[in-house]
Amino acid sequence: MFFAKSHLDLHNIRGSVERTVKLSDNIVGVGPVGIGLDGILAWFGGAGSLYSLGAGGVLLFDGVRARAAPMVLIQMTAVLLIDALLPLGPPGLGAVADTLFTGQKWAGGMLIKHMDDTIYFEGSRKDAQGTAEYRDLLERIRSGKEKRRVVFLG
Repeated sequence: MFFAKSHLDLHNIRGSVERTVKLSDNIVGVGPVGIGLDGILAWFGGAGSLYSLGAGGVLLFDGVRARAAPMVLIQMTAVLLIDALLPLGPPGLGAVADTLFTGQKWAGGMLIKHMDDTIYFEGSRKDAQGTAEYRDLLERIRSGKEKRRVVFLG
């Protein structure tokens, strides 16, 4: 099963994103400031970039599974590429920049916010069309009270 088919799948995807972000950018934290594997490995040659690419790949994979909009995936990719390339800068300076730039945290936050702004219906559009919940949602969208994205998981 590649794409999320249920709210349980979406819950698991969200958990995966949160774990990846915590491991990457906040293993050790004091208040809002933290450091994770991404920042630590940036001090060891190409290890930081390899880790950043792997963690970024996990976040993008989760975004595709959650059926994120293409523009969100493109924005996440841009942030994650910058994060992966920072450690390749001048020795020392690249590592400091990567330690301070929390790309996985930023990209993961984008995905979670996008998921929160999306209304997911289990089943197909045809299944949902007959429900009162769907009709109410359409009315709110048409009246301008609701501007959320609707995704069918079937």
